[in-house]
Amino acid sequence: FIRKEYRQHELRQNFKFQFDHSCFGYLELVFGPQDEPITGWTVSPDIVPCQIEEGDLDNFGSDINTIPPSCLVSIYADSSRPDTVHVLKYAIPLKGLRKPRTININRSLKDILDAPHSVGTKDGPNPGSQNDLKKQLNDLKRFLSTSEAKFRDIANSCKEVKIIDSSQYNELFDGMNNQSLSKRVELFLGNITLLIELCPDHISTFLSILKEQDHVVLSTLADRIAAS
Repeated sequence: FIRKEYRQHELRQNFKFQFDHSCFGYLELVFGPQDEPITGWTVSPDIVPCQIEEGDLDNFGSDINTIPPSCLVSIYADSSRPDTVHVLKYAIPLKGLRKPRTININRSLKDILDAPHSVGTKDGPNPGSQNDLKKQLNDLKRFLSTSEAKFRDIANSCKEVKIIDSSQYNELFDGMNNQSLSKRVELFLGNITLLIELCPDHISTFLSILKEQDHVVLSTLADRIAAS
């Protein structure tokens, strides 16, 4: 999956872990103050809290769960600032594990500037617009979490135009029928976030589906997402 969907990926060190079943049942990436300077850099998760459920990991590879659970993290560097640190060293502790683990992000400003399509430099997306997009998606999550019928209609329309496939749809309404509506909406919007990340040209189709629901909140959110 990684080789197919993320052809520019870099594989680093692998490590094993066990969940702390007495406390959580999920893995959470914790973003907070850093010991190393991060001046000029912005590191933020696309969804807060940034969590992966243990059950989602256990079920990956089944017929109804063909996409691995993930936490998208945006990293931006402001190359226009003279005080931007040249090497980002950002530590992310992992919560919910039996033994403490920390993921360390190391990014070089030079590597970003030399990249043919730099993300996060002054030529890339504006962090402010990304924050706006996250806010609109969070607002959409809040609204859809209040109506099973609206959520099902939108998910069904997304399946019809292949924004999500049948296995993803079935997971939302069969595989996770014991989960709260909010959790299922969160999974659905995680797929939409991945769509925006990998296939930005298709986001207009999703926004059209929102507007077709003939609800002022969904139409407003669609316009705000389009403007983000």
